[in-house]
Amino acid sequence: MLEELNLQNIDAALMLFKKYQEFYEVQNIDEEKNRKHLQMIMDNEELGKLFLAQDNYTYVGFATIYYSFSSRIAEKIAILNDLYVLDSNRGKGFGRQLLEHCFIYLKTRGINTVRWTTRQDNVTAQKLYNYYANGTEWLMYSYKI
Repeated sequence: MLEELNLQNIDAALMLFKKYQEFYEVQNIDEEKNRKHLQMIMDNEELGKLFLAQDNYTYVGFATIYYSFSSRIAEKIAILNDLYVLDSNRGKGFGRQLLEHCFIYLKTRGINTVRWTTRQDNVTAQKLYNYYANGTEWLMYSYKI
C-alpha cells in the first residue's frame, strides 16, 4: 500500500528518512531539521511530494520528488531525489511500486520528465533504474557552500 506523507505517518517517514541518511553515511543527522523539512513538503505541494510504502501495516520505504525546470526542454520537470526501501524489504517490489506511483502522479500533474541520480556504487538501485531509463552523458556535480 502506498500513501502520501501526512500528520499520521510523519514519524514513520522520519524513521525511514534517518535510515536513508545512515545508508548514505550522513554525519550528524539532525532529526529536528528532518522534521521541519518533511513538514515543509506537507505544507506546500508545489515544492514536492513524499510517498510511503507499507507492508502489513509497517512502513518499509519512501520516495521523494521535488520540482524544478529545464531550460533545454522548456518544461517543468521532477527530480526523484530519494528512493529508499529498508534492507529487509528490498527485492520485494516496493522500489518499483514507489517509482511507478511517482510516474503516474507526475503524469497527472502534466510533468513528463523525471531525473534522478544515485551513487556509482549503488548497483542494487541501478538494476531497478536501468529497467526504466538509460544513464546519460551528463555528469552530476554537487558543491556545498
